Amino acid sequence: MSTTRAWALITGASSGIGQALSWELARRGLYVLGVGRRLEALEETRARDAEHIRVVQADLASPEGWDAVAGALPDREPIRWIVHNAATLEPIGPLATVSLPDWRMHMAVNLEAPLFLTQRLLDRMPVGGRILHISSGAAHRPYVGWGAYCVSKAALHMLYRCLDQELAPRGIRVGSARPGVVDTPMQARVRATPETLFPARSRFIGYYERKELLSPSTVARFLAWLLLGVDPDTFAAQEWDIREHGSLVPPGF
Repeated sequence: MSTTRAWALITGASSGIGQALSWELARRGLYVLGVGRRLEALEETRARDAEHIRVVQADLASPEGWDAVAGALPDREPIRWIVHNAATLEPIGPLATVSLPDWRMHMAVNLEAPLFLTQRLLDRMPVGGRILHISSGAAHRPYVGWGAYCVSKAALHMLYRCLDQELAPRGIRVGSARPGVVDTPMQARVRATPETLFPARSRFIGYYERKELLSPSTVARFLAWLLLGVDPDTFAAQEWDIREHGSLVPPGF
């Protein structure tokens, strides 16, 4: 096996943004390891380009899952890009009644996994490597019913900023991107949530009915540009918002 290939690791690759980004990077000739919990859906991701896409089923809320991801990558081949895309909305509901097990599971997926999976893989990242956190508007404003999600995404934002300062001297940069409101299974879950748990539900139903949801493929092209087409300092300097910065992607990129 060649030792010159560089890999992109994408979590949450079984659907939505993660799946579309796996296909986008593979289309550009990159080698992709897609991570997720649902093996059948991961195989659908892989089937689009089996030459360039490899998949691994893993629970990213556990150290065993991080080990499974690391073990699925070919020995001595570098990981050039890591995209922390996997996330959960659950538990949806008031913070006043959230249970400790549900809170801890949410934080394990949305916050601990990006940190400790990165730790697990850092020795495989070369100078020039990039780590991208998939953020949300919920990192910067509160939503009733999304307390856990807002807190975890706000913490993920600060994790990006702190990690970038730590890793920049090693030639590894960390960035963050807000993909907007995207037509994914998570959005379907939002629309199915009772308003008693999530009072802003009607707003998200409106986005869907007015066809204002972005396609995963549109977001994937934007994220690919951040990973491949932006210089390192610019990549890490700010959190990128597709609705504000999407027009910067050059035509034909």
